[in-house]
Amino acid sequence: DFTDIDDKIINKAFKENKSIQELSSIYIESYTRDLNALNVKQPSLEPKASEYLDAMVRMIETLLEKNFAYRVSNGDIYLDTSKDKDYGSLSMHNSSIEFGRIGLVQEKRLEQDFVLWKSYKGDNDVGFDSPLGKGRPGWHIECSSMVFETLALTNTPYQIDIHAGGADLLFPHHENEACQTRCAFGVEIAKYWMHNGFVNINNEKMSKSLGNSFFIK
Repeated sequence: DFTDIDDKIINKAFKENKSIQELSSIYIESYTRDLNALNVKQPSLEPKASEYLDAMVRMIETLLEKNFAYRVSNGDIYLDTSKDKDYGSLSMHNSSIEFGRIGLVQEKRLEQDFVLWKSYKGDNDVGFDSPLGKGRPGWHIECSSMVFETLALTNTPYQIDIHAGGADLLFPHHENEACQTRCAFGVEIAKYWMHNGFVNINNEKMSKSLGNSFFIK
């Protein structure tokens, strides 16, 4: 899937005076050209987060109704990870050791609680009108809701067979995906998980942020 609504995209779009749709399309088109150049078969589905906002809102509403989520004073909505007894089981993070309660000023109940919905903060922010109020979804809820809407199996204890991604996504992203899916739907998001390593250049991970990337074209 393409998570075409997130903080990095919003900030870069603002700096370049583009809409998030314009900026996202540049990278999506470049990615598609590279796949074609390598003769890689494209997937049958390539959902974009911006096209599934209603599904994300519905999933968050379900989490609120089941008391797995809570709203703080600025309108943001968080997942209460203390309600999921299996939180940390995928990445083997032990919440009682590696996390801890934080100051009430931040209003999160636990440090590992993660945002489901970011309320609209005004100028230079991006927000969509919804039953949750004006705002936008958090990163983790985007992926889980698109899986549910496009691929989810029925009558099984998991929604899809295999979920894959980079090793850097194991925690917190994949852990949080698994958590919110269990809480909302009572099943695991995936039966199997696969995490790939990275291409290293001079003993450093190749990445745009480090400026050491090599491109196909």
